[in-house]
Amino acid sequence: MKKGAMFGLDARIALAIFGALSVISGAALYSAIQHSKVIAAVATLNEITKAMESYFLDIGEDMGYSTTFAGLHLDVEELVSSTKLGWKGPYLPYAVTNDAILKEPVYNGVSILKLRSIDWVFPVALGAYNCTTEVDCFYWAVLDNASNGLADAIDGYIDGAKDRHKGKIRLVYPSNDNTSTYSHVFMQGPPILK
Repeated sequence: MKKGAMFGLDARIALAIFGALSVISGAALYSAIQHSKVIAAVATLNEITKAMESYFLDIGEDMGYSTTFAGLHLDVEELVSSTKLGWKGPYLPYAVTNDAILKEPVYNGVSILKLRSIDWVFPVALGAYNCTTEVDCFYWAVLDNASNGLADAIDGYIDGAKDRHKGKIRLVYPSNDNTSTYSHVFMQGPPILK
């Protein structure tokens, strides 16, 4: 056998091995990047909940409802600026879009709602889950406009299963018709503070 022919075979085997290793490491890197996006989104949701709790502890009362979306969203502008006695904010570093939504750099907005924790039914009409009583009512931190893939990954990470309308994570399509490419991600926070 010629030396050159053997060298060519060795080179091809080495290239095949390097190619296979590149595919494997590329897939691992992609998975790590996706997981870091989930961790960052969950951290943002936790940050919103902690800001609301800090506000309550400092002020001694709950935020009122937004005038923009009356009876549904809380007045999250109070987390950024307020004249209330005891206020030690800002509790979040976001700009104000309106009194119901804060502009978060990655997502379209963040907000807080008071909603019941019973299993939501599709299509989700959030008004049907308003807290008219204090039974089974919780604060919900919301990320607007997460891609459906990321939203499902957050649901799987927190709840251990992908079910849009049950568990600590709830996912709602903005159009409520299952055709949107993104979802609003709701994470259940503490029970309604009295």
